[in-house]
Amino acid sequence: MVPRTIFEEARSFHQKGDYARAIAMYEEALRDDPKQADVWQLKAMAEHQAGQLATARESAARAIEAGGETVALLMLEGGVLHDMGNLAEAEQRFARAVAAAPNVAGPRVELGRVHLDQGRTQDALADFQAAVSADPNHVRAWNNLGIALQSLNRLDDALRAFNHALTLNPAYPLAHFNVGRIHSVRADPKHALEHAEAAVRYDPSLVEAWLLIGDLQRGMRQGAKAIAAYESAIRAAPANVKAKNVHAETLAEMGRIEEAKREYREISTRVPDNLRAALGANLLLPQVYSDLRNLETARRGYAAGLERLHEAASGFRFSSRNAALAEAAWTNFYLAYQGQNDRALQARYGDLQRRVLEPVLPEFFEPRARRPGGDRIRVGFLSHFFFNCTAGRYFMSWITHLDKSRFETFVYYTNEWVADDTRTIAAAAGTFRHLPKHPLYTVARHVTGDALDILVYPELGMHPDVFTLAGLRLAPVQASGWGHPTTTGLPEIDWFISCTEMEPTQAQEHYRERLALLPGLGTRYAIPRAEATGSRADFSLPEDKTLYLVPQSLFKIHPDNDDLVARVLERDPRGVAVMFTSPRDQVTADFGVRLHQALARRNLSMEDRVLFLESSLTHENYVRLNELCDVMLDTAHWSGGNTSLDALAAGLPIVTLPGRLMRSRQSQAMLRALGCDELVTSDADGFVAKAVELGTNVDLRRSLSERILANRGELFERDEPVRALEAFLERAVIPA
Repeated sequence: MVPRTIFEEARSFHQKGDYARAIAMYEEALRDDPKQADVWQLKAMAEHQAGQLATARESAARAIEAGGETVALLMLEGGVLHDMGNLAEAEQRFARAVAAAPNVAGPRVELGRVHLDQGRTQDALADFQAAVSADPNHVRAWNNLGIALQSLNRLDDALRAFNHALTLNPAYPLAHFNVGRIHSVRADPKHALEHAEAAVRYDPSLVEAWLLIGDLQRGMRQGAKAIAAYESAIRAAPANVKAKNVHAETLAEMGRIEEAKREYREISTRVPDNLRAALGANLLLPQVYSDLRNLETARRGYAAGLERLHEAASGFRFSSRNAALAEAAWTNFYLAYQGQNDRALQARYGDLQRRVLEPVLPEFFEPRARRPGGDRIRVGFLSHFFFNCTAGRYFMSWITHLDKSRFETFVYYTNEWVADDTRTIAAAAGTFRHLPKHPLYTVARHVTGDALDILVYPELGMHPDVFTLAGLRLAPVQASGWGHPTTTGLPEIDWFISCTEMEPTQAQEHYRERLALLPGLGTRYAIPRAEATGSRADFSLPEDKTLYLVPQSLFKIHPDNDDLVARVLERDPRGVAVMFTSPRDQVTADFGVRLHQALARRNLSMEDRVLFLESSLTHENYVRLNELCDVMLDTAHWSGGNTSLDALAAGLPIVTLPGRLMRSRQSQAMLRALGCDELVTSDADGFVAKAVELGTNVDLRRSLSERILANRGELFERDEPVRALEAFLERAVIPA
């Protein structure tokens, strides 16, 4: 067979995607005549497509040696170098291609892509602008122009570029995906989903679009649809570790813990250098425990998993600095609900995070020098929860009521959702940086670029991105609030801000951080109000029953609480517990099994004695519900925070059983501030007795409710906590 016949047959295999046979036949054709530039070129292309980057580079170089530096061959070699991560040499090849063909769009596009990966976004923007000037119909150039504009946070301009690409080619999947991403960032899931689904309709192999669909469905609490999207991503790219990890993460979020653990373990076994899979395989905790034995087993397993992670710490690998932060985005959120002192475990995790990240991001672990002088203290607040929610309501006054003559405030908000509280905070901040879905490395650079004196995280442990950022040194002094009231364990958090009246004696033993204590609620908390009254019928509540409100999320309800609820209902034949379902059906089912067993031991029917409401009530309706119930049963090991404030604002008496940790003592502090010490009990028997006394004595309830409402001014809308925060900030930044 003559070489050119072999060559034609090789091309046929190449076109069919049989790269191995094509490469073998290209090699056979070259043995008789090694100076065939076109054969070297096609061989390099086949090797590139097959992922054989080293040999593809050699073949591309041989093609240039045989045929000279044509634009096509420079583009080929540059593309291989780019995929190898050799950005400097790739840039050189594409720059030479641009010089050889200055009026051709393709080389400009590839040069811009390299500049994007180098972090030279302005240079990339210029490249793509030149590309669309050279060829106004170049769809890919318009799409990449949009990517550069989006990287510069010019979202309106980016959207115009992507939409222009779609006018040129309505079936261009990457442009649909990118339009979907912008709508997602702008909290418009409907249009984001439409474009993401269009992207996979035109290209079912587009993994990132499937992942976006999954993320959107997950955000809309459509767990089954999210799982289906992630499974489509895995089918499109079976080796994609990100897709497998997010699939496992969603299973865990839905309460399917054992399935999630198995999947994480399979990923970790196959890809042992992947940090995210290892974290899931070793640290995943249930949302609800079947009993105390199950809780203790999970805690021991968690501790053992931490040690395995420390042993493996040196083996984790990352493709970039931002990839390291993305993989490390984890939080031990459910650990705090086990009701034990977590200082040792949290510190061990904090040390692990530093061990893994410091070699990759040394610049974020060096001490930050204090600014010389300055008229005002620069204080930053970073959160994912500055909207109408628990953390937003609790800590908003730290920004809105801080003395602007002494403090210059910077707010970093990582959530796409903008609500009324968000707008209030933004208006009060000196600088408000809205950074939704930005790479963590980018967020970190924003913070360090502002040269803060102190950085405050109002809550740590509730969102993995923020918790991971808090493990870095972004300001000379760093502090956490008690939005998630347990030690962070992070070595880079210097202070933990809490409340004097909520902490027990020897509280410092519970924290790795140095403890700073504020008076009262530690914040200026506005009285929650419902604009209109309601009736029990509005919520399908029985009129002739004593309603004991147990408002905590199911994952906060420790197994020790089950018998307390059952004993109260046993003692009050007219009593009904009012509780809330979880957004995750499996979590509600698992909790229901456990509570059913506790009630059955006392011959009580769950169907008759427990009423589950949907957890999607508006805050105003939730406050109205408090007005319609008779008694709130606080939960042991994790007392109410916002839920207790909502109850007290409505005049609803709370019976509480404080423990030895701050997170079980918040209701106690509130009740004592209101002069209702008799509602604070010291043991289970006292808790049950007091709850039943209140439930069965209408006059006593009314008297307590009147006292609570009359004394609300002792608790709500107090300025002293914010003034104490100001004193702390000054002391922490300028120590005596």
